[in-house]
Amino acid sequence: MPTDPHSLSDGSGHHGSNTDGHFADTESVKEVHSGMMSASGSADDINVGVIDRLQFSRDCLIRAFDAVHPDLCMVPFASIGDCVRAAPADLDLILYYSHDDGPFELVAVQQIKTLRQAFDDVPIIVLSDAKSAVLPRNIRNALNSGAQGFIPTLSTEVPAALAAIRFVRDGGTFAPLDLLFDGQSKQGAAAEEPEPNRLTPRQRTVLSHLSQGKANKIIAYELGMTESTVKVHIRNIMRKMGATNRTQAVYKSQQLSA
Repeated sequence: MPTDPHSLSDGSGHHGSNTDGHFADTESVKEVHSGMMSASGSADDINVGVIDRLQFSRDCLIRAFDAVHPDLCMVPFASIGDCVRAAPADLDLILYYSHDDGPFELVAVQQIKTLRQAFDDVPIIVLSDAKSAVLPRNIRNALNSGAQGFIPTLSTEVPAALAAIRFVRDGGTFAPLDLLFDGQSKQGAAAEEPEPNRLTPRQRTVLSHLSQGKANKIIAYELGMTESTVKVHIRNIMRKMGATNRTQAVYKSQQLSA
């Protein structure tokens, strides 16, 4: 995956001096990004629900993304309630812009949970300009609450945010790796427990195909994605399951479901 755009688990990258996100697997993410760019125009079309309570901010966000990706279809909402009531069925992804200055875990995290309950299979990316939101604990809480991406707008450029949107749409997870690692040493060296409940719907589908012993090329063909994207999903599955290879990931998933 890309070397330096920035993300938690995987992504494609942008080399901006103010961009602090990291994508996990550099080579695979580059392959994913190039594969998407070479695909047909329709493959790049993304329907995104934009939730931002500030009219000016919402308009600026839509115009900024439209300038770098005209085929990005942005559907604006002034609140989470508006989005839930409209319940658009064709959303590929939801951007939730949190401007809350209060305790992040008491406000944004609850909002993420509300969105996740209403849109079970739609990836969610949280944007935040709050200083407290970039604390490692709060980023992890956002991801644990159901978000697949976290973008601190104080330090992320628009092209990098677009790369994160594309990557999360394809099943990846994005977060500022440097901020997460900042608090990593405080957590000790204990091995992580498997986290099957954090698998995205797409990752669960890939895992199901892995359980059937299918090769990457076959999985890519049957799911309509590139082989490099399948590899990214498998790496994320292995990480979340605490596995060192695909066979172990399948074994652990079978043990947990037994």
